[in-house]
Amino acid sequence: MEIKIASDSDEQKWDEIVERSLNGELFHTWKWLKTIEKYSTQKREGKKGLGTFYPLFLMEKEKIVGLYPLFLFRSPFMISCYSPPSNVDTLYLGPLFPEIEKLLPAKKQIFLHDVQITVDRFIRNDLKANYIQISTPPGFDDCRFFKWAGYETEARYTAYLDLSSGTDLIWKNLNRSTRQSIEKAKKEGVEIIEGDREDTSFIYDLLKERDRIASPKEFLDSVFSSFSQGHLRVLIAKAGSERLSGIITIIYKDKVTFWIGAPKCSYKGASPNELLLWEALRWSEVNNFKRFEIEGADDYSLFPFKRKFNAKPVIYFQMKWLSPPLRFLALLYNGIIKRKANLLESGE
Repeated sequence: MEIKIASDSDEQKWDEIVERSLNGELFHTWKWLKTIEKYSTQKREGKKGLGTFYPLFLMEKEKIVGLYPLFLFRSPFMISCYSPPSNVDTLYLGPLFPEIEKLLPAKKQIFLHDVQITVDRFIRNDLKANYIQISTPPGFDDCRFFKWAGYETEARYTAYLDLSSGTDLIWKNLNRSTRQSIEKAKKEGVEIIEGDREDTSFIYDLLKERDRIASPKEFLDSVFSSFSQGHLRVLIAKAGSERLSGIITIIYKDKVTFWIGAPKCSYKGASPNELLLWEALRWSEVNNFKRFEIEGADDYSLFPFKRKFNAKPVIYFQMKWLSPPLRFLALLYNGIIKRKANLLESGE
């Protein structure tokens, strides 16, 4: 297996592979990745630095068998490689393989093992990274090859609602208090309307006040510019002329994803956010989408709200690798912090 670094001229080819891959997400598309490249920054040694985008094609006998988007950040003491970076509100990314489902289990395991060796060699030897963090897309459920390569692995969760049986069944399965809250919001005059660019800024400001968003506002504005025609939908909850809350959904393939928004709010004892989510679900069903995703199912602080719609948890994985010197320094640092905490607790 070999690696080829894609260029802008490969955009169509790249996006065709994303479209054909079972786990391909809008986050994998060339335009989204180039937007990430523009706004992904890390602060190290007091300075902010942009990441460098490495779009990898995995090749076997001149055939593209996979793609692997990577972002590299350099500083004097650390070279870190991410997929995705942490400050652009993209929860998962990682590799895609357009024909992997056709492989028998034994061949699939050999293939993934070869991918791991090839990509690790490139990241560690060619890019010289001493820290790696990869978050796979939902449905990528075999992380053994990362574990065998020395990565720490952590299960993460998003959540899906099946729309194939219709929203009437979803409504029936909601608990009584959630149904009453949605009906009360309607009775109090809360309406859900289609939002625009200005409304994305409104949602961003609400989330920023509550420290619920990592990316800069410019990133959100750029995403709106690139994807508002067909792949992005903004919903705003209003009462009269007052905007109360809002959500931004992502549309790709047969799925609608609740991406960001729904900062905590109430109106006359009702929850505009529950009505927002319900109307997003209804729109998705009417427009023949098969699945509705509610991101961030492993965020405990958001669990009480997001569990109300009975979405099924779907696993993905986050993997981390540290070079031996960096691992030693991390252990030393964590040991010092733990010792200080114990001293404070004991009052010494």
